[in-house]
Amino acid sequence: MTTLKSKFLKLNRLILFLALTATVLTFVNSFYSNYEVQKAQLIQQTIEVNRAYASKLSDTTEVFITSSKQQLVYAANSLFDKMNNEERLKEEANRLKFQTDSFNSVVISDASGLTQAASPETLDLVGRRLTSAGSLEAIEEKTLLISSPYLSTLKNLIVFLSAPVFDFQGNYLGFLGGSIYLKSPNILSEILGEHNYKNGSYIYVIDQDKQVLYHPEKDRIGSFVAENDGVDEIVAKKEGGLLLTNSRGIDMLAGFSTIPSTGWIVVTQSPLESTLVPLTGIMEKVILRTLPMALAVFLFIWLFARAISRPLQQLADRARSLDSPTVNEDIESIDSWYVESLGLKKAMLSGVKLIHNQIGELKRDAETDPLTGANNRRAFEFKLKQLALLEMPFSILALDIDYFKRINDSYGHSVGDDVLKQQTQILNRFCRDGDMVARTGGEEFVLLLKQTSLEDAFIIAERLRVAISDEIFDVVGNITVSIGISTWSISDGISIEKTLSLADKALYQAKEQGRNRCIIA
Repeated sequence: MTTLKSKFLKLNRLILFLALTATVLTFVNSFYSNYEVQKAQLIQQTIEVNRAYASKLSDTTEVFITSSKQQLVYAANSLFDKMNNEERLKEEANRLKFQTDSFNSVVISDASGLTQAASPETLDLVGRRLTSAGSLEAIEEKTLLISSPYLSTLKNLIVFLSAPVFDFQGNYLGFLGGSIYLKSPNILSEILGEHNYKNGSYIYVIDQDKQVLYHPEKDRIGSFVAENDGVDEIVAKKEGGLLLTNSRGIDMLAGFSTIPSTGWIVVTQSPLESTLVPLTGIMEKVILRTLPMALAVFLFIWLFARAISRPLQQLADRARSLDSPTVNEDIESIDSWYVESLGLKKAMLSGVKLIHNQIGELKRDAETDPLTGANNRRAFEFKLKQLALLEMPFSILALDIDYFKRINDSYGHSVGDDVLKQQTQILNRFCRDGDMVARTGGEEFVLLLKQTSLEDAFIIAERLRVAISDEIFDVVGNITVSIGISTWSISDGISIEKTLSLADKALYQAKEQGRNRCIIA
């Protein structure tokens, strides 16, 4: 089991697995994104088509209503001298009724609401007083109007268009009205009814009260739509499109437009399911067209992953034998053809050379100061050489306790040693991973900050100085420190020794300027 796991976790296989996994995930994500985009486009296109169609129907219906009004106005204007001629009124009513299918019935009334003529005659309204909502509204308003839908005395759901009749003196003589039965055939139902689709799409019309005025299912006409958020949004917006759920729980893509003269809303909607049927074919084509490319990408990744992993694997193998006398030559022979492997190769060569040069010294000398637990000067110098070989920039904080001799003279060396230990603890709190705290002399310390600019080093130094001055040391109380700061990078063109010298010089300047301060070299 251990052998199998070891083989599976080889570097080249890990890289190959990662690359292939990333590619597969990218392919799947691309396919899914393509699917969602195509789906969104189909939905948006269908909604827009339905919206445009609803707008066209509302315009057509508006033209029909305007034309019907014009018929009534023209006829009403010709009746001012015929209101007492029963035969002429009858002829005019029949003309309006049978000349076109604009109205299902026509009625002419005097100013009191008494019917003077009606067509068809089967209505038997002549001589009777009209009490319908449309008639009463016409008598009260005495103007051209379209009524809200209402149930007539014969239980027809009616929209009533009426035009007033005036004489030359402007006296109101009555009105001429035409009724459109919303459940019966007429021009309006033909305008709306001839546009049914075969894929489950249909058209319906509602008013501002959400009453159904037209629907392919006749029994729905006159009913009210309740508890439907989609219809509520349609009534609120009046123009546009949206995705809604109809009364049967089917998701529909609706476009809607308002008829200006009536406020009715024409809704054209199509099932979401039928809209997305072409999506399957589209995605099959996408797969067939992208699959060859995907296979080619997989093959390329496999070959490229092997080429990437080869120098890394070779470097890993050499890392197991760093104590070999020929390890330098072995590492040099590895073809590191890209930047990262070349950097790793250089780092390994630098590390090997440094280890071989310093191993004797490290064996003879411990790296830790026995009193404070901080690194000693040898460890500090080794760290500097390592950073220089890696060409990694760093900053140095050279630190010295102010008037430390007075502490030893006043309280004894044991108290002075305790001060050094407590200060080391403070320094360690400011030390990040990769940084180093070193004791380089009696009361002299260095804080090495890896990859830290001069400005950031000064900020850290100031925080460190304040932290030490605020610390309460046993017996002694408060102490202060002076800090000199310098920085090194390969681009500066100065040696590490010069950098250390600059830090020491800055430290002495801090002491000369009154101590308890930080000075940048």
